[in-house]
Amino acid sequence: MAQTAADAEIIGVIDADYVVDPQWLGDLVPGFADPEVGLIQAPQDHRDGCRSSIHAAMNAEYAGFFDIGMVERNEVNAIIVHGTMCLIRRTAMDAAGGWSSDTICEDSDLGLTILELGWRAHYTNRRYGWGLLPQDYLAFKTQRARWAGGAVQIVKKHWRRFLPGMSLLDHDQKREFAFGWLSWFGAEIVAVAAALLNLIWVPFVAFQVVATPDPLLMLPIVAAFLISILHFVSAYRTRVAIPYLQMLGAMVVFMSVQWTVASAAFTAALPARKNYFHRTRKGRGGIGHTRFATMPEAVLGALLVAGGITVFATNFYRLVETDLFAGILIIQSLPFLSAVALEGLERLSEVRKIGTIRPITS
Repeated sequence: MAQTAADAEIIGVIDADYVVDPQWLGDLVPGFADPEVGLIQAPQDHRDGCRSSIHAAMNAEYAGFFDIGMVERNEVNAIIVHGTMCLIRRTAMDAAGGWSSDTICEDSDLGLTILELGWRAHYTNRRYGWGLLPQDYLAFKTQRARWAGGAVQIVKKHWRRFLPGMSLLDHDQKREFAFGWLSWFGAEIVAVAAALLNLIWVPFVAFQVVATPDPLLMLPIVAAFLISILHFVSAYRTRVAIPYLQMLGAMVVFMSVQWTVASAAFTAALPARKNYFHRTRKGRGGIGHTRFATMPEAVLGALLVAGGITVFATNFYRLVETDLFAGILIIQSLPFLSAVALEGLERLSEVRKIGTIRPITS
């Protein structure tokens, strides 16, 4: 900002890896003719989704946020600012104090501050810019962990401004942000905690030390899983223009970061915990690391599957509630196994790629 022309009224923000449509400014800057508009956000998109099936699935998962969630939030002036492809009124940025350095999601922090000051925000789901996807699945997980940790920082920083009279946010805006935070990292923490508690319960059920929980206590888990799938499929089919196979990939990618989001959010919520900005590796070919990045998910997924099989095998009297408990353990393993499957497919693809390289002979 120190190098920006003093008479610049609109600040455009793009990431360094983006290719931008020349119509971006011509199409969107006129929206600032309304003096109440403080920012206008366009979606992120990517130009290297064809690199592999996993990159295509990643891109499809991103698209759901921009074509479903952001469109809905725009109806009540509660969009999440994600920096790239954003236009910000200079006076709104100055009023908000400029870019902050106390969160690792400084773009969302600035956008929320601008909304709290009473400015309007507009969103279009038309793509005007295309960047690069994370280099590999570990880079994708690192990025998602940063977003989750940054979101917790923003909650800790802004929660007082959601109290009556503390900002110019209206009820709809407060509801949208609160539900968004709860449904994202709150739900993931609860899901992981439930899986861990059920793992502890397995030996007691398998060896009939205690009675199996009543089906009425377990059915909500099954219902929530089925409703989540139905909601995901229906929303994608009506709002996101991608083939069925990519939609399936997006679902797997979405499930696979349950542990990543839950652990990052939980860690960021700890008192005096310092979070660091880890830049997302992009643009290179192949896997940029050697370690197995989904070890926690592999352990939890394997334990849940083993627990489900054990409970089912020891249910000699074929009690319905015991079989239901075994099924829940298998369902709870799916997000963890999704992460393992994605990394396994990525490594298998890399091995096949290396196998196609032939040495040059004289």
